[in-house]
Amino acid sequence: MSTQYMSIYTRVGLDEILATAVLSTALVNKGIKAYVEFVPQIVKNPLKITRSYVVGVTPSSNIGIYSSIGFHLIPEKRLGVVTKYDDAGKSEILMSLSETYTLTEVALEYVQTLNASIDPPEQLIKDIIHVTTGRPTEASKVGKALVKAIKIGCSSPDFLSNLYAYFLQVLRTKSYKLSPEIEERAARYDEALRLIDELLKTDNLLNYGPLRVAVISRSFEKPLIRDNYKLLKPLVNELLIKLCKEDGIGMVVLETDLGHTLKICLGSRRISFVNIISSLPKELSDELNVTLKGNHVLIKFKDPSKSSLDAVLSIADSIATGLTPLLSSTSKT
Repeated sequence: MSTQYMSIYTRVGLDEILATAVLSTALVNKGIKAYVEFVPQIVKNPLKITRSYVVGVTPSSNIGIYSSIGFHLIPEKRLGVVTKYDDAGKSEILMSLSETYTLTEVALEYVQTLNASIDPPEQLIKDIIHVTTGRPTEASKVGKALVKAIKIGCSSPDFLSNLYAYFLQVLRTKSYKLSPEIEERAARYDEALRLIDELLKTDNLLNYGPLRVAVISRSFEKPLIRDNYKLLKPLVNELLIKLCKEDGIGMVVLETDLGHTLKICLGSRRISFVNIISSLPKELSDELNVTLKGNHVLIKFKDPSKSSLDAVLSIADSIATGLTPLLSSTSKT
């Protein structure tokens, strides 16, 4: 009898990868071998998914899903959904699960329809719920290490494959303990945090008037940053938030695969999104994409070829100049 195969496309996250491991384990029990594809947050090239499972992946301008089964989570509604996509990409809900916090819970319910019973360690499920509900500090020692490891290793295909294999082993053996790979990645996260603290205390930041701007780029002249770019890049949001808390506004220029971008965190009520927009160089108004999510602003060139380090630093300078009166006023009160 020939072996059957099935592909699983999953987003990169602890919950998503564990849910994928649950589904894969159930499929293997039915004699079906699973191939796993990790889908990054930004999909550069069009992706067509057919006759597969999708975990945390939804249709978009760059992603088409056909003849497949999807697992989705709506956190604000505490709702888990299993969706079926037909040959035209049209979806219908197969299962709807209330009071659900993780995709793993959705997968565990679904595999029962495959006559499979998967029983993960209770602490693992608790840790995943802590992570998805924004309470990672309440996780166990192993859970905290997993959070650190995925943050520092989320862009490494080898690590993602190792993490998936780790979850398969935990499901098989019921032994929920740290693996050497998880420990090593968690230690690298701690090292990156120490570098961020050192970065904030030294002259590795740029000063534009009253604003401090951090740069995470291999093109930057400071050895601390240039030589540790790969280690610091995954922690850019932690750096941004630290600057935001200390200065009332955080600004970080980050080198990405599509050129340099400018990330801004608004921590002062005196500074708004409108202030940021009005401070941008008017001659670049048609060349920039500016998006707001919560109190975070992302600014990038529509044409990546124009997004050099100097070009984005010039934008940061313009914003700093426009915000200086507001920041000076804030410091006096």
